[in-house]
Amino acid sequence: MKKNLISLAVAASVLGGAAVQAGQYVNPDNTGQVLLFPFYNADNGNSTNMHIANTTGKAKAVKIRFVEYKNSDEVLDFNLYLSPYDHFAFGVIKDPNGTGAAITTRDNSCTVPALGSANAPYNGSTTANADGSTTRTQPFVNYQYAKDADATIERTLTGHVEVIEMGVLVNVGTAKTTQWADFAKHGATGVPANCAGIVAGFPTAFDADDGVTAQEGGLYGIGYHIDVAAATAFGFEATAVDDWALGLGDHTDPGSLLPSLASGTQLATIHTGAGSNQYTEITAPNSSQSISAVLMTESLNNDVMVNSAIGGMTDWVVTFPTKRLHVDQAAAIAPYTNTWTGEGTEVPACEMVAITQYDREEQTPTPADPAKICNNVAVIAMGAAGTASALNVTTGLTAVGATYAEGWQKMVFGTSMEIGGATMTGLPVVGFGAYKLNNGAMSYGHTTEHKRSSSNCLSSSSCNVVSS
Repeated sequence: MKKNLISLAVAASVLGGAAVQAGQYVNPDNTGQVLLFPFYNADNGNSTNMHIANTTGKAKAVKIRFVEYKNSDEVLDFNLYLSPYDHFAFGVIKDPNGTGAAITTRDNSCTVPALGSANAPYNGSTTANADGSTTRTQPFVNYQYAKDADATIERTLTGHVEVIEMGVLVNVGTAKTTQWADFAKHGATGVPANCAGIVAGFPTAFDADDGVTAQEGGLYGIGYHIDVAAATAFGFEATAVDDWALGLGDHTDPGSLLPSLASGTQLATIHTGAGSNQYTEITAPNSSQSISAVLMTESLNNDVMVNSAIGGMTDWVVTFPTKRLHVDQAAAIAPYTNTWTGEGTEVPACEMVAITQYDREEQTPTPADPAKICNNVAVIAMGAAGTASALNVTTGLTAVGATYAEGWQKMVFGTSMEIGGATMTGLPVVGFGAYKLNNGAMSYGHTTEHKRSSSNCLSSSSCNVVSS
């Protein structure tokens, strides 16, 4: 979801020639150091295909982390080593040998551990294909939430994905065992020169001369969700956060919970007004609130289309990528107001939202309002309870009543946080609207990014509402 933020060069000029680091921001050019895919789903025979591209001429070390929909508990992570100009493609599907989700890929880019590895009781598999490629499938796991009341592997069927650049790979000295950038580079056959060398020899942490230098960004991500039964696809993009890193390489072993979204800079560049001084750099108390600040949204606006004459169906995907950092502890951190409890009796961290609907003639039907959203990934079908999902989602699906055939809807988040001398209203949100039309045996799907309004202000100025 694009945000009304700016490039680093513009930020520096508005901030009076600030230093090179002008605070992390959502890059409207859609490339960055962090990619936030708002959604994956492997319910009901569906699959979600995703691509991560390295648009730079430098090799990259990247952490990929899949997290489930309720509390963003990790269900799989691995390290990805991208060649210059590399393109890593994978799909999230239902585990062929189980009831949870799994990742599957034919891509040759080097991963550590190698996908398709043993990881009992959720062992991966490898299959040699007739064209010489290899399909690697790795099931998701429930280890991080194994003590929760809901420890089912089916909880992995829906969630979202974090992609975090750990740094740029460089060769170290002249020893053949430490040529990390060369090892990751693909040759004429499209295979990395020495993935085994990376697997066997890469150290965990790095100084400047250990093989990983500072993050430089340039990653983008796209996804498309496929409803196999209906032969319908829904495309979407990852939100790209740039200048997120502290300026140092941050390489960790696979399986490490670091780097996380909370590992970045405390600086954030936010929109606080109009005219020549639109953007302000603030310093948050911690990096969790810093990345939340650049994603803060007071309201979401998008279409609703449930016209039965054309088989219309609408889902809103509303994802809170930083929510776990605020609610999975003894006391909630603003802008969230409630904590999550998974063990014993599950107590979700719900937040109230106010919904206003407008039909095509500016009339305002009355939905079930106020409503609340409890999951970190909320897939909301428009219509009465029991309404079918446009994305064919079951796991974690909720509904909002729609008493009109076509129009639009505003969803307002009423919470706020005081951070770095600024007052910010709303919640950190990414997502999109998904729309499906049915015409006999044919069906058609499309998506649109949510449009958003933000109300941020400095304590010394009046608030201004910004839309994008």
